[in-house]
This record gives sequence, structure tokens and C-alpha cells, in this order.
Amino acid sequence: MFENLRRMLFGSQNSTGNSHYSSRSRNASRCIYNLVPFEQARNMIETGNVFLIDVRTQNEYEFMHIKNAVNIPVDEIKTRITEVPSDKDIMVYCASGSRSKNAICILNSLGYNNIYIWEYGALATFPYRELIEYGERR
Repeated sequence: MFENLRRMLFGSQNSTGNSHYSSRSRNASRCIYNLVPFEQARNMIETGNVFLIDVRTQNEYEFMHIKNAVNIPVDEIKTRITEVPSDKDIMVYCASGSRSKNAICILNSLGYNNIYIWEYGALATFPYRELIEYGERR
């Protein structure tokens, strides 16, 4: 019983030490993702072992984004799903984490369960500023 409660609160760890989470969104659908440490997220991004999706608006993306990220705003995921590879791990991020969770639930509903995030899936928590590209101010 306590093991089930621990898993429900904290997720379960897989063989790589990543935490596997299943949480409910507002509409009660399950969101399934893997929470990885910052260093592992950085390694996945730098080696190209993940399809990195910035789910913020195009203006936010143009102002600042993580190198090699593809901008697919959360509201466009369903219509642009053909751009998301099904045979590669996916990592999503937004500004604070809210849109990341929505994106994860949408991707899950479309059959994607190979999704990774770092803490909150938020650019605000991403510690590797050298991986950030900045656009010009308008």
C-alpha cells in the first residue's frame, strides 16, 4: 500500500534513474512523462538524442529559445503532429511549465509516451544559459 502511495506522489524510477510520472490534468486525462535531471536533459539536447519542442508562442520563441528547439506552440500540436517524429524521444518546454503539461497530455492523446522534461519543463528553471539563443528585439 505504501509503495503505491509513494509511486502516486513521486513517480516510479526506471533503470536509468529517471522518474516516470503519470499525473492528471484539469480535464482528468492522464499525462505520462519522464522527469530527468538537468544534466541529463542538457546531454540529450547537446547530443541530439531528443526532439526538442518549444511550445511557447512564435514571438516568445523568436525572442529567446534553446538551441536546436523546434517551435510548435501548444495550440498547434494537433495540426502539426506530422512534424513530431514517433521514433525519437521528445522533450518539451515552455516558459513556466503550464503549457508543457498541456503539450504532454496532447502528445499522450496522440500516442506519444516517450516524453521527457526537466523540472517543470520550464525555460525559467533551465540552468544552462550557454544553450540559449537570443533573437533581436523588435
